[in-house]
Amino acid sequence: MPVTMLMYHVIAAPKNAAEARFCRTPDAFRKDLEQIRQADYQVLPFSSVLEGTAGKVELPDKAVTITFDDGIACAYENALPILQEFDYPASVFVVTSQIDNYNDWGEAFGFPRRRMLTTSEIRTLDESGVDIGSHTANHLWLGKTEEAIVSKEVQDSKATLEDILGKEVPHFAYPFGSWSPIARDAVIAAGYTGACSTISGKNQKDSDPYLLRRSEIKGSDSPWQFRMKLRFATNDMPPISDARRILRQVLNKWKK
Repeated sequence: MPVTMLMYHVIAAPKNAAEARFCRTPDAFRKDLEQIRQADYQVLPFSSVLEGTAGKVELPDKAVTITFDDGIACAYENALPILQEFDYPASVFVVTSQIDNYNDWGEAFGFPRRRMLTTSEIRTLDESGVDIGSHTANHLWLGKTEEAIVSKEVQDSKATLEDILGKEVPHFAYPFGSWSPIARDAVIAAGYTGACSTISGKNQKDSDPYLLRRSEIKGSDSPWQFRMKLRFATNDMPPISDARRILRQVLNKWKK
């Protein structure tokens, strides 16, 4: 049941060089979905991936899940219409302190100001079948944050979204992919049923539901690179960063 989970951020043209990596144009995003359809992949919602990793259902061999981090307004303005063209499900992970506001946390990285989803847009996404998940309250590096703040971040963001939607919000994604055993435990304690990392690779039966793997789709990815990422679930293509990560793991084990 190997499942490739794709990670997007901004579906729009980049405003500057700093954010170019994270911006996939609407045209490129539509072509990504066309490739998914042409390759006969089944697009699954987040909940189905969790059922598959738990062994509750048998998932197809060619399966993919689409996710968006941060909750930038383009998820509603640009991504939703294209998803609806293909009738594909997706998950959007929202930074809750910036709802109805702007992505102010990005200023430190040189990112331009972008409008975040409004409360109304979040409800519309949900009503359209898009899974709304948490991306913390303030987009912090949870793996580098003290336990009390981590717990507050994951609990408050969940409560905010549940108040907006009037239903349970069971899914989470770690900002920056930053996690620790403390952060993972806090996510579980808050009542989430699953969480996404930014570690590359496919998700299998018995994969950790609180560290699901994803393949980052970058603004510069060509059609052949996207096709290979869809197949091999890497973060880069050629998979240079993935090879470095594996080498570091081997070296760390050898040092022990």
